Amino acid sequence: MWSEQFTDKNGNIKYRFYEKYKDPLSEKWKRVSVVMNTNNKRSQKEALLRLERKIKEKINEKSDKTLTTLTFHTACDAWLEVYTNTSGMKHTTILEKRSIVNAIKSLVPKEDLIRNYKYQQIQDLFIKWHKQELSHSTLISYKSVINRIFKHVSNVYGLKDISFLNDVKVPKKAKTIEDIESKRNNYLELDELKLLIKAMHDLNALNTHPSKRRNNMIIPLIVEFQALNGMRIAELLAIKQENIDFKDNKLLINGSIVWSIDKKDNAYGQKDTTKNDGSYRKISLNKRSMEILNKIVIENKKSKQWEDNYNDRGFIFTNTIGNPLHTSKINEKLADTVQFIKDNDKYPKKINKRITTHTLRHTHISTLSQLGISLKAIMERVGHTDHKTTLQVYSHVTEKMDKDLITKLDEISLTS
Repeated sequence: MWSEQFTDKNGNIKYRFYEKYKDPLSEKWKRVSVVMNTNNKRSQKEALLRLERKIKEKINEKSDKTLTTLTFHTACDAWLEVYTNTSGMKHTTILEKRSIVNAIKSLVPKEDLIRNYKYQQIQDLFIKWHKQELSHSTLISYKSVINRIFKHVSNVYGLKDISFLNDVKVPKKAKTIEDIESKRNNYLELDELKLLIKAMHDLNALNTHPSKRRNNMIIPLIVEFQALNGMRIAELLAIKQENIDFKDNKLLINGSIVWSIDKKDNAYGQKDTTKNDGSYRKISLNKRSMEILNKIVIENKKSKQWEDNYNDRGFIFTNTIGNPLHTSKINEKLADTVQFIKDNDKYPKKINKRITTHTLRHTHISTLSQLGISLKAIMERVGHTDHKTTLQVYSHVTEKMDKDLITKLDEISLTS
């Protein structure tokens, strides 16, 4: 450490103390300084402490945190920052990864160092998540992110051995017969679909408050439209009027809704790209689908003209202020309707299934299967790139068709 005397702008004598340090990136010598009022032993000691503090801040600023002090939380944030800016993934995928990172951080104490996490600590995390009854597919996603975080730490900070991650097991829940049947039967028969829509109208008729009017009108139409066309609910809610060809009865599916603030409109819900390239498609619409779209377009024009709070952002299936209707509202209405059917003797037939918007997508696949449409054509219509997904519903429906076929053949007598 050395010092220089100087006079400040007010004419006061001051002392500037200097110290050198080696930049960790350039490996060049640099210096820092502090100013003191006196140059006695006490001032020199204080100056040295301040200089050391400054040098430490400068080095940490350049080298971020060393592996010795790197916390699990900081490692998560560092990986997410790189992933967000380099992966080229769509906004929904980035949000999903951020959500997973937050879930990891919620179980890991903030001060824990990542270098101290080995097989047992990571396996314990998955056991805790499993006890929270997270799905197996969710845990697989968590494992993928943890692997990437440790790989990032290995590449950037020099963590040497991460091979223990290969031994970490993602817990599986034993499937019951009910679980298997529920997954295979996640669609509605035609009579069940008709019952659902009728009961929904009946339920809506019991609550005619003006604040419920739009949802009462639009949700049954969404249910019907999705069952008729099989798009994902995020694709349906992203439909804009510009995507509809009213002349040739075609619909361009070119995006999916993301539940975040659209900076352009400062409104909730923005349109992102489709789930994958295969999901970008144009489909034909039947007469009833066109009737539904025309009806809602007219309703939206009325809202734009007469309701001050309605902001026309171009979306079709909207709430009272012009934002895409949230998926949760639709699923709530579906659940309420199923319960309404169960509790009401008016409906002798019940629907003993958990119904969500995804059930309606599967219902469309089921309907096309029963109509004898090829697997390839169904996949193209619903935007599936993996035949396994379509086949789960397709195979079960065709199994039932085969049984019906045998029953009908048994009724034919060629000898009497």
